[in-house]
Amino acid sequence: MGETLGNGALAGFFDSCGVVLFDSAMGTALISAGLPPGTDSAEMNALAPDVVRGVHLDNIRAGCDVITTNTFGVTGILLRGGDEGAALALEAGVRLAREAAAAGQRINVGAGGGTDGGRVLVALGIGPAGSIVGPLGDISYESATKAYALQAGAGAREGADFMLFETFADLDELMCAARAARAVCDLPIIATMTFDAGGHTYMGVTPADFAQAVMAENAVSCGAEPLFFAIGANCALTPDEMPPIIDALTENARGALRIIAQPNNADSPDAFLPGIETLLGLGVSAVGGCCGTTPEMIAEVRAIIDSGQTERKEPRL
Repeated sequence: MGETLGNGALAGFFDSCGVVLFDSAMGTALISAGLPPGTDSAEMNALAPDVVRGVHLDNIRAGCDVITTNTFGVTGILLRGGDEGAALALEAGVRLAREAAAAGQRINVGAGGGTDGGRVLVALGIGPAGSIVGPLGDISYESATKAYALQAGAGAREGADFMLFETFADLDELMCAARAARAVCDLPIIATMTFDAGGHTYMGVTPADFAQAVMAENAVSCGAEPLFFAIGANCALTPDEMPPIIDALTENARGALRIIAQPNNADSPDAFLPGIETLLGLGVSAVGGCCGTTPEMIAEVRAIIDSGQTERKEPRL
């Protein structure tokens, strides 16, 4: 494990990349590889480690700068009482990503794009509870706090570079998760929420709500660094549907936060890359793929980024 990154070091990494390229959908790859029905994708870290490692390596060969651990489902496993299975999936997930990242440094060096010296970062993927958290829900804040703290602490010990809280719909749950994580480790936090085409999460949160809440939280964060390093949107929307969400996040972040876009695959094969070019043109600091995307698509995005031909708004940081 290398030295833990802080917000400043992660900012330097983002700046050196220009546009940070995240990976494609792990779940899509595992389904294609024969994920058994009823099996959480995170359980594949123990059941089929070579397959999971191979997906990471395919994305690194495609030119991504960041790979995300196959741990999205661990929150749900923990809250269903599967502590032992969750711990195994979490530790193996970070280890497999770290092994691939180490190999990826050798793969990418001299490849003509991407990270400085071929370095690949590992994001600790943390998903939501999957049920409503709080007094009106099935899960107490106390239980959720414990689950998120456990993941953050284990991820930091195993060598993740930063945390990616993704696919959240409930702003209160996201804040609970981020605060719980910060209480046990200093890894930077990137958070994405999932919006529909009307500009709301299924819990009614808008991009403006999200950005403004994060800005307020950063303004009162204890410690030397803001709680959130970057925010964005992932899943549900295709690249051509996501620009209004990114515009709203950018407007409300007022230059104080980096913005990340991780859309699903497009409805037609010819629509994904033009949509990504549009998102790049909006000045996002990072792009990647969510459901339905593949390493081959990430390679095509890498080529677009490296061509330098997309007219971009400069990120306001």
